[in-house]
Amino acid sequence: MMLIILVAVLAAALNVLGFDISCNSNMAVYWGQNSGASGSLPYQKPLGAYCDDDTVDIILLSFLYILKGKGGYPVLNFANICDYTKNASVPVFPGTELMHCSDMGVDIKRCQEKGKIILLSIGGATAQLNADADTFSQQVWDLFMEGSSDFRPFDDAVIDGIDLDFEQHSQMDIIKFANNMNQLFKTGTRKYYLTAAPQCPYPDANLGDLLAQSHVDMAFIQFYNSGWCDNSKFGLPHWPQSMNYYMWQDAWTNKSFANPNIRLYVGSTAGSGAGNPSSYVSPDFFANELQELQKDYPDSFGGAMTWDMSWAYGSTPNYAASAKQAMMAGSKCKGSAY
Repeated sequence: MMLIILVAVLAAALNVLGFDISCNSNMAVYWGQNSGASGSLPYQKPLGAYCDDDTVDIILLSFLYILKGKGGYPVLNFANICDYTKNASVPVFPGTELMHCSDMGVDIKRCQEKGKIILLSIGGATAQLNADADTFSQQVWDLFMEGSSDFRPFDDAVIDGIDLDFEQHSQMDIIKFANNMNQLFKTGTRKYYLTAAPQCPYPDANLGDLLAQSHVDMAFIQFYNSGWCDNSKFGLPHWPQSMNYYMWQDAWTNKSFANPNIRLYVGSTAGSGAGNPSSYVSPDFFANELQELQKDYPDSFGGAMTWDMSWAYGSTPNYAASAKQAMMAGSKCKGSAY
């Protein structure tokens, strides 16, 4: 009887440990923009609704899209969730347009208890990227992590890091911001991650210098909306050698990244309407692509990313679940010391 109890306790402890960056089967999904609504899919559910299954390992809250808004504070947008512009009951901190999303704070902690990490994605296609790097990095730490502020959008919930999805030139010194965040991370009591979401042409026009000069833990590479280097061209003879995963692999092998152990993720759209329709590939196609890259590049390959949660979970089969299942067949982890 005691043995059974001990095994149960150990199993529970392993479950709590959750996310392991060294694994080559991690699934990252962007949540927050409800893009499936444009495809007549059901609206995205609150964050907590996606935490009970084992499909997703990394949830990216999208987006913090204005770096310096009213009162000098950033602005969040999560579409139909915590939207003060459409719901007068959603509170906004005085003198700002920064929403107070207490329900999301509860959900963040719930997801983390399930072993998932929650990252706040900064940027997006319509972002306003004008801020002082020193001021903004301290704000992000104080508002969302272990810093101190009277304005805490998620109350006492502490996110696990920051994702940079800069799809245009930044007026902010992004390298200085990233270096500042990495220094602040070292003062915390937990593990934090800094990630980026470059487009597939290498090096990315907006994030290439960041990856080369700042420590970034994971790159969620967008193999979509870029034409000839999209997933839909995977395996074709004319897929340019210099503009696909293999070029990212070459950069990884040649230690072109500031973090030589950066993990590379293959990003996709989770539905034909989630981006440029020509970029979309079927769940089976994407599964085969992931398995091939996972097998060929076990040291650099970290997993898959998809845009976005509303498309993935509003489709049949579940796009993210299909990708996760495909990767689990060849899943390997080096352990937390990686």
